[in-house]
Amino acid sequence: MDGGHFTIPTRVYLTVEQRTKLDGLLRLAEQSLDGLLTDLLAAYLIGQTDPLAELGPDPSDARAVELAGRRHELRRLRAKLNDPYNPPPSWLITLVADLESEIARLEHP
Repeated sequence: MDGGHFTIPTRVYLTVEQRTKLDGLLRLAEQSLDGLLTDLLAAYLIGQTDPLAELGPDPSDARAVELAGRRHELRRLRAKLNDPYNPPPSWLITLVADLESEIARLEHP
């Protein structure tokens, strides 16, 4: 790590024609491949959302963790509930309704 920067070893797979074109463009721009890739990745990352924000609730917030778990379970059960080839048993319909009620209770304490 150097001044807040680090390296990522990687491979770039190009055809012979692509490699020739890239070499020519780098010479014309008087730029290194490292610099070009760094600039491209930096520009790409600016337009992306922060993946840490999408990881889920803070583990120290028990209610948020429980709510996330219940939502995950509800998504899983709804897939079974809406299976066109296997009609759901009545206990599954009841379980989904109870889970929806529990989620609503957790969302609005």
